[in-house]
Amino acid sequence: MNAVYTFIIVEDVALQREHLIDLLHSRLDLRLLRAFDNAEDAYLYLSDTDNPKPDLIFLDIEMPEASGFNFLEAIQKLPVSPRVIITTAFAEYAVKGYDYDLSGYLLKPIEEEQLNKAIQKALRSLGFEDKSRPGPKKEAHLLIKSKSKWIKLAHEEILYVEGANVDVRIVTIGGTYTTRDRIKNLQQKLPNGHFMRIHDSFVVNLDHIRSYASNYTFLELRSVPEGSLKKLPVGPKYRNHFRENLAPE
Repeated sequence: MNAVYTFIIVEDVALQREHLIDLLHSRLDLRLLRAFDNAEDAYLYLSDTDNPKPDLIFLDIEMPEASGFNFLEAIQKLPVSPRVIITTAFAEYAVKGYDYDLSGYLLKPIEEEQLNKAIQKALRSLGFEDKSRPGPKKEAHLLIKSKSKWIKLAHEEILYVEGANVDVRIVTIGGTYTTRDRIKNLQQKLPNGHFMRIHDSFVVNLDHIRSYASNYTFLELRSVPEGSLKKLPVGPKYRNHFRENLAPE
């Protein structure tokens, strides 16, 4: 299973947003969460604990109402730690950029080669593997306490997580486990690029989705052991996010 990392874009010019999305579309290791035309909406998104948090932020500097540097100052107070790549038409801001822990400073028009170099630097600084270099693959796990045992569940084996009050069921390819926890807590321990909250009671592994309704009201997971499909509901407040991430262009 190839790793997928999530990102948001904060850019007030529509053509620039679309250009950046087009450049990033060819990278199968990246998934767009949201694109914002102002820093305030992006800050509100990051400050909402129910929203999945990005691994990367592509940030313009000169925007109406609040600049990119104002945004950087504000998010330092939030419990998030994405890597930031600046995208701007103004070279004079580069010196000020040294005051922040940036992964890249790209001048518009953005060149694809320079963009990819900045992305690789950002992923390495996050502690992720550089996929261009050979080496042993690191398997990621979710550690849970079930009854009197601590159990390690590989992320790629988890089909979905189902929560009810303080009891959570983790359904995997090999079986089902129950732990005393809240679904929100477990969601935060799972990588955003692979897992998505689709309902107040369900978090799903995107890699195991077989199909979903054209109106985004439910999805079906392939249940590997039985060779059947598991149907899960998509809650009304989660449908827009689900559609934005999975709908074909």
